[in-house]
Amino acid sequence: MEYTQLGRTGLKVSRLTLGTMNFGPQTDEADSHTIMDAALGAGINYFDTADVYGQTAGKGRTEEIIGSWFAQGGGRRDKVVLATKVYGNTAPDGERVWPNQEKLSALHIRQ
Repeated sequence: MEYTQLGRTGLKVSRLTLGTMNFGPQTDEADSHTIMDAALGAGINYFDTADVYGQTAGKGRTEEIIGSWFAQGGGRRDKVVLATKVYGNTAPDGERVWPNQEKLSALHIRQ
């Protein structure tokens, strides 16, 4: 696997990134864990997600699946650079979204 510097962070990330958008809605948890194991085994250490991923399985479901994979131990969390996006609205469908519960407000980022 080839690695490159991530800006000025000092981190080295794989040139290939594992996108996780389908974890939850189209790929169940067990298969998602298998995919992440295979990616890490191949040297991919850069995973991409977002707080809204999971759509039909529920917003945030993808991050829950990644979290349960990390919780299995084996140094998974220490080996992976996790890129996430926080701009999207994470309120349940049909529920009112307050101004500080989306986009780049400090509250939304902390949540």
